[in-house]
Amino acid sequence: MNIKKALYFALVCALVLPLSAWAHEFHTSITDAHYNPKTQTYELAVRVFANDLEEALSRRHKTNIRLDRSERVNKLLAEYLQAHLSISGAKGTKVPQKFLGAQEEADAVWLYLEIPAGKVPSGQLFVQNALLTEVFSDQTNILNLEIAGKKRSVLCRTGDVQKTLAL
Repeated sequence: MNIKKALYFALVCALVLPLSAWAHEFHTSITDAHYNPKTQTYELAVRVFANDLEEALSRRHKTNIRLDRSERVNKLLAEYLQAHLSISGAKGTKVPQKFLGAQEEADAVWLYLEIPAGKVPSGQLFVQNALLTEVFSDQTNILNLEIAGKKRSVLCRTGDVQKTLAL
């Protein structure tokens, strides 16, 4: 029985470890956002690879940055998100965000924030998602937005980080 378990473990490792290394060759972030009518904010959860985010912060600040739960790192994360990610009703407008925190998950990190929105948006929204595009030429950022039960998605890539969403 122990031999079977050892063989099974070896087989799983042989299959999973190369896949996890291969999967990270894709530089992608996913942002799930929804409009909360009670608080009149967009609530965002952003998933990025932790080592990619550390690289972006390190380059930005010209020093080695490691993600931890310190106030300093939270401030750096908030500044980075403010500069690279926005949702607004007016093109080119950057609304001050509220960084809520980060949560580690295996080799990724979830970043949580709120963006003030006002009344239920109608017409058009302008999305900028330039996360990690200054680091990776193949970076792809997906933003899924839900407003009043309607779901919309945008895909931003390096060199094409601003999108208009029709509501």
